Amino acid sequence: MTLLFTEPVTPAGPGIRVFTPSGRQVAGQTSVRGAVLSAPLSSAETGTYVVTWQVFSADTHPSRGAFSFDVGRPTPNPYSALLATGELGTSTPLGLALQALARWVHFAGFALAFGVVAYRVLTQGDQAFSRMVGAGVVLLIAAEPMELIAQLASLSFDGDTALAVLGSSFGRLLALRLGAALLAWTVLATGRSWPILLIGAVDALLDGLSAHAIPGWPGVGQLLVSVHVSAMGLWVGGLAAFVKSPDPRFGRYTAATFATAAASGLVLAFAHTATFAALTTTEYGLALLLKVAVVGAALVAVAVRRRRLELGLATAVVAAAALLAALPPPR
Repeated sequence: MTLLFTEPVTPAGPGIRVFTPSGRQVAGQTSVRGAVLSAPLSSAETGTYVVTWQVFSADTHPSRGAFSFDVGRPTPNPYSALLATGELGTSTPLGLALQALARWVHFAGFALAFGVVAYRVLTQGDQAFSRMVGAGVVLLIAAEPMELIAQLASLSFDGDTALAVLGSSFGRLLALRLGAALLAWTVLATGRSWPILLIGAVDALLDGLSAHAIPGWPGVGQLLVSVHVSAMGLWVGGLAAFVKSPDPRFGRYTAATFATAAASGLVLAFAHTATFAALTTTEYGLALLLKVAVVGAALVAVAVRRRRLELGLATAVVAAAALLAALPPPR
């Protein structure tokens, strides 16, 4: 059994399972070479076989699927129900929902932990924002086990898959993000701002490493995502701090951070959806249009100086960004 993908992959757990008409699992150990996944088969049964596969893409996102083939005439198969499992993107609906939720929690934590600190540096304020920053760090820590559960829900809940997830590049990035969050929690006690912002920069780079790659532009997509996450977090976190403690210097700050977030997001949108059809016929494109609509509404709130409304819409922008990060872009 050989499966060919459009980019290099890593098997998640068993990688390939093949079930005979009688229900036996007959696939041998899965091997991988670039974008080719293969496993030896040993069976003399005739009838309908069910094949399931699960992998990590090069950017750590999970992907799974199932199909059947017949040897001789079609027959019932006890694992035929696996063929009817719903999918959104390359994941189950539950897996996608949990991925988006975990990323939203992470992005919200990033905004509160680092955006609020950046606003404090701008205004040279006191420690009045310590609760907001602490809440952000708690969200950053909580997001990582949520990411792990979401990854398993996107693949399968079994021991082999769990070990494969933890041992994959996704697992290593998860551990690094969790370590960064715990380090930020430790540094909070010092009351110093610049170490927190440095940790935020590292966290943004880690987010970029797990982002969707742009075909033909190695590393560019990841760098753009790091810039986008940083600017979005500084904008949303600074806005939350401004609502609590207004400062006249916030205007230039929000203009710079919002413009950077919008510009980097626009470049990413063009890179991942090169055609109009991709915007209107794919789940990624529809989610992108939703994000654009919410950003437009936020611009209106900025124009009429309704900062609380802008903050609510900014939170919705973060949610849309989390959904985009979980969905695979069209290829």
